[in-house]
Amino acid sequence: MIEIIENFLKENWHKQKEILSELSLRGFNINSRQWRKEVERHNKNFKNHITDFYITHSNRKGYKATTNYSEAQEGRNDYISRAIDMLQKAKDCDEGFKTKDNLRIDFEGKRII
Repeated sequence: MIEIIENFLKENWHKQKEILSELSLRGFNINSRQWRKEVERHNKNFKNHITDFYITHSNRKGYKATTNYSEAQEGRNDYISRAIDMLQKAKDCDEGFKTKDNLRIDFEGKRII
């Protein structure tokens, strides 16, 4: 499916809505989740040298097919940022449960909380 709009994606950055519309014009009616899964599949093929280009993304610009690593880094950096955020949330969950049953002492009020 991506190969059908390959030239469209290589021209410029396109928002997901534009891509889904272009796919619809060519007979592919998919939703945004299916598009992201297709991009994931395509990029795994790129990693395995089955396809010639990588599809990168940007929160501001949209998606673009590229063979330029510096362009691909925009999406790559977003993945790293999201991963760090997810790890921080997991850490916060762990710390919350680890300290949940700890007692705290209020020295001024002379009581155990």
